[in-house]
Amino acid sequence: RFGWSVGIYGDTIVIGADQDANSGPGAVYVFRTSDGWDTHTEIKLTASDGVSSDDFGYSVAIDGATVVVGAWYDADNGSMSGSAYVFLTTDGGATYDEVAKLTASDGAYGDNFGRHMAIDGDTVLVGAYFENNRRGAVYVYRTTDNWDTHTETKLTASDAAEGDYFGWSVAIDGDTVVVGTMSGAAAYVLRTTDNW
Repeated sequence: RFGWSVGIYGDTIVIGADQDANSGPGAVYVFRTSDGWDTHTEIKLTASDGVSSDDFGYSVAIDGATVVVGAWYDADNGSMSGSAYVFLTTDGGATYDEVAKLTASDGAYGDNFGRHMAIDGDTVLVGAYFENNRRGAVYVYRTTDNWDTHTETKLTASDAAEGDYFGWSVAIDGDTVVVGTMSGAAAYVLRTTDNW
């Protein structure tokens, strides 16, 4: 399923193949050009602890030197609890290192954490739309040291109801976050004044 998810930043394109190796752990491919796509390089990213059916690459996001990859079937906190992997390049995209694995501190079976994600600078959003009986949640991760450490903030809807699926879609720009619901009833705008 090469092309299931895509992301772009400048001359770098990220493409997910979440069923790489016949329902295997999944993979993400990073393509980079310096001549307007007359030629390009290709790098394959995989999870350091990937196992069959993790769906690594179901979602991808890129900003600057950072690539984030969702694996919503990862089972660290129970089946389909989900995770997201952070990759960082320090050599202009020639190589990427896995620098963090993000999981919800209260993650549980079936949360689907990592199915939808977004990134802006040093802040990553991860949706978990099945969390809390399908009310849903979004987790905000922020770093100041290239992901050696990070903070976690959990966002939920003030009027959350079962079946809203808050976190079905997410977007971020600066201090503002937008969260969509699968029910189509609303989109929520959230803003921070203290870096989350």
